[in-house]
Amino acid sequence: MDIVIPTRRLIYNKEQLERWKSGDRNDCIDSYCRKLPGSKGFGEYIAGKYYESLGYQWIHHDFNLLGGNKLGKYPTAEIILRSHFGDSRYESGRAYWPTFSPFVKTEEPDLLVYKPDYSEIRFVECKRRDTNDKLRESQIRGMAILKLLFNCTVEVVEIVEESSLHHLEEVQAVVWRM
Repeated sequence: MDIVIPTRRLIYNKEQLERWKSGDRNDCIDSYCRKLPGSKGFGEYIAGKYYESLGYQWIHHDFNLLGGNKLGKYPTAEIILRSHFGDSRYESGRAYWPTFSPFVKTEEPDLLVYKPDYSEIRFVECKRRDTNDKLRESQIRGMAILKLLFNCTVEVVEIVEESSLHHLEEVQAVVWRM
């Protein structure tokens, strides 16, 4: 079985990165992302702003669907996920971590992206080209499991500085084979 995870490329400019590094983050809606030092969180911010432009909201890091954290640790995300999936489906998905994590390493993606009415959610893994951030097998596996268990959209977003566009190949989807 092949699981296809689409990849999207988003472009930023040097001024956006410099603003982020200098601490000018007032337009970032995510409290976790806002407080990260230096250029950390910048790729997630660029992806989050893109999804905001499409009418979504987003959470970086502070969510857990596969059960690696105690219930109640991320109350806002828990409300979103329970509202979208229902209590039973949410809680059954959380059984993944204690059952499989000792044997199969998985990571949840960077962003939980959702419609304000909770009618749609997606998970997004962000990769910055300028930092040579690479997609790891455990990240691909985590997105594949979210897609299979919860039938939700998963994506990889590649964040690229505009001046390096002429050096890049075409964007390719990620395929995970089981």
